[in-house]
Amino acid sequence: MNSDEILSVVADIGNLYTRVGFTGDDFPRWSTFTKCTETFQFGDEAMGVGNTQQILDILQPFNSDLYEQLLSKIFEKLYVQPKDYSLLLANNFQSKQDLQKVIEILFESMEIPNFFTIRNAVLATFSAGRSTALILDIGAYSTTASAVHDGYTLLKTQLQAPIGGEQLNEPFKQYIVGEYNQFKKTCQARDIKQSLLTYETIDTNPQYELPDGKFISIQQSQLSEIADKLFYSNENFKGIQHMLMDIINNSTNDIKQLLSSTVISTGGSSNIPGFLNKLQTTLSALAPPMCKVKLVMYPSNQNRYHSVFIGGSILASLSSFQSLWVAKNEYYESGKFSIIERKCPN
Repeated sequence: MNSDEILSVVADIGNLYTRVGFTGDDFPRWSTFTKCTETFQFGDEAMGVGNTQQILDILQPFNSDLYEQLLSKIFEKLYVQPKDYSLLLANNFQSKQDLQKVIEILFESMEIPNFFTIRNAVLATFSAGRSTALILDIGAYSTTASAVHDGYTLLKTQLQAPIGGEQLNEPFKQYIVGEYNQFKKTCQARDIKQSLLTYETIDTNPQYELPDGKFISIQQSQLSEIADKLFYSNENFKGIQHMLMDIINNSTNDIKQLLSSTVISTGGSSNIPGFLNKLQTTLSALAPPMCKVKLVMYPSNQNRYHSVFIGGSILASLSSFQSLWVAKNEYYESGKFSIIERKCPN
C-alpha cells in the first residue's frame, strides 16, 4: 500500500483542547477548546455566546452525541469530507466503551475509510524522535507518567494524579470581578497564570492588566507557592518528581537507564518559565548515584504544547505505518471492535 494513496487527518481531542490537522503537518491547522454549548457551538465560538447558555464538557463525563458533533466540526474546519479521509485519533479515553462508541460513529455514521488510535504517551515519544522514553504529561485536569518502550506504553507502570494545569488557575480567580460566566472566568484566570507564573527568580512582583484596565500585582512568594503544587507531596499526590522516580525504580534493569536518560515533559504547564530546570534539578537529587536522569528538550514551546499531534502527524506519514490502518471493510468483517484490539493494542 503506497502512503500517497491514503489521505489522513490527525486529531488530538484532549479534555481541554482539541488539535487537528493533516498528516505531515508540522503543527495543527485548527486548535480550540473541547467545550461546546447546547446549540453545538464549539471552543472559541462558545466563548462569544454570552452568559445565557451552559458550556458543556464533552469528555467529563463522555458524551457521545457531543463527540460526534465535534468530529463533524473537525472535518468541516479542515474543508474535507470524512468519507475521503482516514483518521488517526490520539487515545485519550477513560474506558474501552467510550472508544468503541467513537469507532462506531466514525465507521458507521461518518463512513471514514480507515482508522487508527494510539495512546498519547507513544505519540509524544515519537514527536521527540524516540521510540523509548519516560513521558510526563501534565494535562488540564490530571498528570500522567508513562513508560514507553519500543513504541508501546507499559500500562502496568503508568501512574496518574488528580492535578493538572487547570488546578493552578484557581488561585487567580479571586482577582476577576464583573459579570463573567464560569467558562470565561476560567479563561481569564488561565491567562493570568500563563502571564505571571514562573519558577525563575525575579526581582519585582509581576503585574497583570485586567480587561477593565486595572492592574493587579502578586507577590513572588505567592506565585512560587502556586507553581510548586506540582511538586508538593501530600496524602493524595506524591509530586511529579516522585511519580517519575517510582517508574524508573520499578522498571526492569534493561530499560531503567534508557528511561531515566530520556525523560520528556509535555503539556502546557511544562512551558512555565523555569519548570524544566526545576524538574531536572529535583529528579537528579532523587536519583540513585549510578542513575543519570536527563530531560529531552523540544526545539520550542510549541513542540511541547502540540507534542501528541506532532507525533501522530509523523507516525501517519511513515510508509511503514500504512499497513496498520484499520479499514472499514476489516471493521465489519472481523466482528467490529476485535480488529481494533488486534491492530491498535495500545
